[in-house]
Amino acid sequence: MAAYTVRSTRHTFTVTLAELELEFSLDDGGLRALRRPDGPDVIGRGTPHAGIDVSLAETGWLTERSFARYLNHTLYTISGGVEIVVVIGLGPLKIYDRYRVVGSLITRRISLENAGEDELALCGVRLAISGVCVGVPERCRFEAPANVIRPRLPIATLRSDLHHRHWSDATTLETPAFALAPADSPGLLALHNDTVGETLACWYADTSHPARPRVEGDGSAVTLLHEIRIAERLRIEVALSVGVQILLVEQAPWHEALPRIRQMMSHRRSTPPTPPEWLADAAIFVTHPVRYGGFDGMIEALDAIQRLGCATISLLPVHDIAAPNQHAVEWSTTQPEDLYALRAFSALDESYGGIEGLRRLAGAAHARNMRVVIDLPLSGCAADSPYVQNHPEWFCLDQTGQFIRFSGEVDTLYFDWRNASLRSLVIGEAMALMEQTGIDGFRVLVARDVPPGWPLGAAVGGSSSMGVTRMIEELYALMRQRRPDAALITDLAGPLLASARDLLIDEAAHYMFTYLAIGRLSVPEMQHWLTDALAAGDPGTLRACFTENHHSCVSNPLAEVLRGSRAARMILAGMIGFGYVPLIRAGQEQNQDDWEFIMRLLDARARSVALRRGTVEPEGARCNDPAIFVVLRRHEEECVVTLLNAGPMRRQAILELPRSHLSDGEYRVSDLLDEPLGGGDTGILLHCDDLTAFPVTLGPFAVRFLALRPVAPPILHSVNGDGQQEPGTRN
Repeated sequence: MAAYTVRSTRHTFTVTLAELELEFSLDDGGLRALRRPDGPDVIGRGTPHAGIDVSLAETGWLTERSFARYLNHTLYTISGGVEIVVVIGLGPLKIYDRYRVVGSLITRRISLENAGEDELALCGVRLAISGVCVGVPERCRFEAPANVIRPRLPIATLRSDLHHRHWSDATTLETPAFALAPADSPGLLALHNDTVGETLACWYADTSHPARPRVEGDGSAVTLLHEIRIAERLRIEVALSVGVQILLVEQAPWHEALPRIRQMMSHRRSTPPTPPEWLADAAIFVTHPVRYGGFDGMIEALDAIQRLGCATISLLPVHDIAAPNQHAVEWSTTQPEDLYALRAFSALDESYGGIEGLRRLAGAAHARNMRVVIDLPLSGCAADSPYVQNHPEWFCLDQTGQFIRFSGEVDTLYFDWRNASLRSLVIGEAMALMEQTGIDGFRVLVARDVPPGWPLGAAVGGSSSMGVTRMIEELYALMRQRRPDAALITDLAGPLLASARDLLIDEAAHYMFTYLAIGRLSVPEMQHWLTDALAAGDPGTLRACFTENHHSCVSNPLAEVLRGSRAARMILAGMIGFGYVPLIRAGQEQNQDDWEFIMRLLDARARSVALRRGTVEPEGARCNDPAIFVVLRRHEEECVVTLLNAGPMRRQAILELPRSHLSDGEYRVSDLLDEPLGGGDTGILLHCDDLTAFPVTLGPFAVRFLALRPVAPPILHSVNGDGQQEPGTRN
């Protein structure tokens, strides 16, 4: 049983354990300092800010109108540590701020009790850890793995005023820099100082209420925040639990602390599933049958798609939707969500060929050893759908009881996925469609920042937007039971669906590769970002990425500008080199040069087991030129080194492979893209010692896939007395 001590002053009380010391304010109840016993503060620098804030529909954020006040605190001994409960008064609320401390891990949980005289309408909760800095500010770095955030970011750049705001803190892209946790990211925020060898990590783990991570700073310290968007009615003397924030203090530099952080984040989570065999080898062509006049016209295009190198077709929504057909080719630049304005889960658009047409397409694809997956439109429902009249309880309501709409060319309502009958209908219709047509799975794309729906009558637990993850889990379990070879693809990248997805579409990587292409992210930064995202994610997760998609005209116009450029081709190759399954958008191959490059690229991937299934080793190879991106893929049959020149100048560099990573003997080195090596040959023989410093030349935005295959030594044969050869041994 862990021992702890408590000491108090006029303004604070301090709890000391073997590994951590926490100091709380007796004025407002906030966490004022965190440190190792006798060590420097990692929390507690500068002017303190409110550790918790609550937004009410009637008044907004309470700390803008009143002060938090300490009421009391209680300590409970638990196995391996202590639980500290600090009770805080804020406006009409009594807040229970609980800190469960075990070793160097702190789990923070919040409960809100209505101590006023009227029912309260809760709109948001903000959890904050303020005054955070590890060591001196000049050497303290901020990280947010798998978000659209520059890695190794000096905290001096994280200022709250607009004049000093960093590009990654307020991205110009539609997608926010920080993804919602825990469905779309773990909400991981961290600070580290590798000079002193210490790391502080903070993440979000409430599976009922999503939160948006944020960071604010003044140049000398930062505030780490998780802002929860809710819609709950809190009756008098009723309590609501909302928000779980976790802190971990590690005495290690960042690269050593991150595996431990991932281990703690994945604690008690189930093991990610093994995807169907065909999925790792897939190159996915994303299109819509309207481009070909319907399903039958698309059957005629299958051979061309297969020649391009794509063996899997992913169809944009083919259900009966209210959007104009042209949105299936190019989304509306003003209202992109119209393509997902569903009328019925049971009906496909008859103008494309309906259910029978999809069945014929799936059959024709299977005859060519190809696969077909379709989008399952979950974002919204057209207002003229019969669901609206027959099942109004299936939709999100605002505080006045009216349907929440998002405006567009099509009047669309938000589904409330907390409703069990809605989830049951969708799952039943999806499985029926799979059985009727023989399709090979679903791609599930979910709208972000969906307004939380207000419950009618008694409070309904959890966020309306989080219910969709429950539906996906239920669908996945049934699909695996009935069709174990089918796949579920989604862009929800957080830990919540780690056990209910086969392929993760990594949108954050798309944005970061785009920044690499235009020079706003350096090669070392890109490699740090990819390495961290890989280390922070669930091991074995199969990932997909893209240079452009049907939505990029809105979310990332830079992708449209880059189409056909050497830079766009370079980052597509980089995605494949780093282990991403490629998504090819219909239309990006229309230029003949693009067609030929994509075909060569996908052919190289198809011929290389290392590019499709090899382990990713970001530090397995090095280059003496920091402008050259390099990553090693290792498989028992071969290794492939991907080299990208991310700049407009021709580069001559030295590729370095550690001798300890190479077995003795000779290797056949070839470029999978058939680019010449030394002497103009596309393949050469080199001794393993020569690979420790191998010269390479890359043109502007050029790509190399260098395959290294060990050459088996010749088998020697002896001659017996009769002049006959006898089997011998290898030399």
